[in-house]
Amino acid sequence: MLKTKKNIKVIKLAAITTLFIIVQGCGEIVNKSDKKEDSVTALSLNENEASHIHDNSTHSHTSKRIVKPEDAQQLWIFPERKDKLGSGGLLQIYMDPDSHPEASSGFSKYELGVGGALPEHKHNKTEEIAYFLSGTGIVISYENDKRKETIVKEGYVWYTAPGEWHSFQNIGKEPLRLVFATVPNAKHGLLDFFKNVGVEPGTEPSNSLSAEEFAKLASDNDLILKPAKID
Repeated sequence: MLKTKKNIKVIKLAAITTLFIIVQGCGEIVNKSDKKEDSVTALSLNENEASHIHDNSTHSHTSKRIVKPEDAQQLWIFPERKDKLGSGGLLQIYMDPDSHPEASSGFSKYELGVGGALPEHKHNKTEEIAYFLSGTGIVISYENDKRKETIVKEGYVWYTAPGEWHSFQNIGKEPLRLVFATVPNAKHGLLDFFKNVGVEPGTEPSNSLSAEEFAKLASDNDLILKPAKID
């Protein structure tokens, strides 16, 4: 009888020992699985970080973070003749969809000659923010369909929302200078219009477009000319 009880105790001890070994083994498997998942997660994070770093590096090479004056694209807008700007405008494009495709806005400088003016127009998709550097001008805007003229000069900021008719003209004795941002920085926008109608300084201006062709070119680049009133 004692021998039988002793055998039962040995069997129980063996069973407990076997069960402990099995449980411990399962724990090691789970730990190995967890470690493997942690390793995969860490690898994934490292790959994402590497990808992010690569993307930033790529962006830094596709467009300049610092643009010097000599790097800007210079265009004469409606010059009097190839060797005289006259009442036309000098446009310097620092950022546009071609040079900075990842940027949210374009950025340019404009100098409007003495006596110069832009026709009244609007943009359906583009908003503009301008800062006047020097000179004296008049900004034309509309409030409740009523035409309004405001004198602007150095230090003035001018905001134009999409859909608003506007224009400006130089009433001073020196060029009216301003810098302006265009949002969004999209193809077929205001800067593309200027690039289509402008010429390099010293180049003979082209007058080959009819009034209808000019209006279509403007409209295709989000510049809609205000229809003239017929009395």
